[in-house]
Amino acid sequence: MVKRFSVGKSSYGDLRGIEQYVMSARIALQVLSVIVDFNAWQKQRGAVGSLSVNEGMRSRARQTYLWVNRLILAVVVAMPFTSRHDEVLHGNAIDFGITMPDGSNRALTPVEFAKLHELVEARGGTHTGINFGEQWHHEMATRAERLPPYPNAAQLAAGTAATPPPAKNTIPTIRKDDDMTAAVKIKETGARFQVGFGTLTYSSSTKDADLLRKVFSATDELHELSLADAKVLFAQCDIPTAYTDAKALLAAQPNGRWSLQALAVQELRAFIKKGGK
Repeated sequence: MVKRFSVGKSSYGDLRGIEQYVMSARIALQVLSVIVDFNAWQKQRGAVGSLSVNEGMRSRARQTYLWVNRLILAVVVAMPFTSRHDEVLHGNAIDFGITMPDGSNRALTPVEFAKLHELVEARGGTHTGINFGEQWHHEMATRAERLPPYPNAAQLAAGTAATPPPAKNTIPTIRKDDDMTAAVKIKETGARFQVGFGTLTYSSSTKDADLLRKVFSATDELHELSLADAKVLFAQCDIPTAYTDAKALLAAQPNGRWSLQALAVQELRAFIKKGGK
């Protein structure tokens, strides 16, 4: 896996509030410099909304989920592990959006997109989304820089971001190298899950859910999260955020259990079945 360098938090869809990354420090500076210049231009013309990154690196679990469910979700995505968003082989692709003062997300206007393409090219990037109908998709480090990035771009970008007041953080911390899990209840639906890094178990029975919590949780606490916070937790644990909906999880995994390890085994079996090619 390539290294990860932050370009700020997303305000887009199920990625809202989740830190986004690119593959190198130089690309991060390029992206953040584009954001600084764009937001200065926005302010100068009296426009509302700040440029932000909808999505940078994309986990392999998310790529697989989007590909398998592309027809249901009505999204156009590259085959798994071929995208320039891929966290292992690439990580130089950026999807841009606009974050509003209230923290909501919107697409850029035609005028804003035109300015964005101009700024990206100046900083060494290319609007490659023009090849497949995505105004927001750009790839950095694809041409010579006409303007070097600001050395302190991260600090400058933070000063121009439209960031709403942070909500109280009730999301449990689950480490990648920790075998323990957290018990989660989604407020809007009442669904109970046992969440670990790359592992998920749904319990329709309160008794079963309480037993899992007592046996496997790092603490005996039941974390009651909003649907939005649960999606943030799932994304942080490399779990498809659609599985915050128990029906979606059960449709894909009738036993209510999902894991990255099982997903890898399925992919290996499919690879072998195709003759290892």
